[in-house]
Amino acid sequence: MADTTKLKLPLIDANMTADVPRDMNALANGIDAKVGVAGGLATLGADGKVPAEQLSVQAPADASTTRKGVVQLNDAVNSTSTTQAATPNAVKKAYDEALAGKQAGIDRKAEVVAALNSIGVAASTSESWAQLIPKMAAIIRATGNATAADVLTGKLFSNAGANGLTGTMPNRGAGGTVTPGTTNQTKAAGYYSSAITILGDLDLVSSNIRSGTNVFNVLGTLIPGKRFVEGSVTPTSGAVSIPFNAEFAPKIILLWRGSGDGTVDNDFSIGVIRGAAYMPLFYCSGTSSSSWGSALYYNSGVISARTYHYSETYNYRIYE
Repeated sequence: MADTTKLKLPLIDANMTADVPRDMNALANGIDAKVGVAGGLATLGADGKVPAEQLSVQAPADASTTRKGVVQLNDAVNSTSTTQAATPNAVKKAYDEALAGKQAGIDRKAEVVAALNSIGVAASTSESWAQLIPKMAAIIRATGNATAADVLTGKLFSNAGANGLTGTMPNRGAGGTVTPGTTNQTKAAGYYSSAITILGDLDLVSSNIRSGTNVFNVLGTLIPGKRFVEGSVTPTSGAVSIPFNAEFAPKIILLWRGSGDGTVDNDFSIGVIRGAAYMPLFYCSGTSSSSWGSALYYNSGVISARTYHYSETYNYRIYE
């Protein structure tokens, strides 16, 4: 008979018959028949465990997302397994990281709210991110390329690179008036609150400037002495008219035929104004000459002269 654990037998009292020993034997034999077989009484093997062939049930299968079963524990917080279960330690790690992330989000929200308030945008930590994000999106970012030298001193400005910059351009005040002189005058660089006026003068013309002299890029034509005008005319008859509109009254008038060779037979007239319109004169033509005649006149801005050669050029010069 194999080893068994304590066997609980029925009590034998005085009324039991002589068949008891036989019944006990049958019971023992029945027990022996159940020892070491599946569905019977188990025995322990050499390893102290019940042999698998004595077990009447199969080991449970591994669990999955569709059935119950044996589940292996996993201590990782980044596993993607669908057949393993997280340990309390893994859950605690994940919880701690989530709590830290939540706190970081709270801190960042507080910083965003403070930044918005600092630029005049009303914001509160009680607002959701869905409320704060449009406020941030509405902020106008500074643009432009102005530098400190481009902005008036003491004024704050921003450009595409930075905010809160301070200008350095000097404030020169009112522009004022500049009167030209004999030396250069410099207006310092900076900001002027009004226009700068450079004085001009109507007398700055060529005829008022000595010939060969350049004043503010105006080249002079004035020849010192009496003023005069000169020109030429070509008569078509025995008289010629010389228009005169100079700024001075004529005193001496010369008229001569330009094609002559300079000898006495050249037509030549000279007149000197005395009084109003009539002009006494001297003239010569060929070998004829007169110290007082009527060959040259001045009247109402027009000089008239007698000529003896048609279609030839006569030169004139009128002195002040």
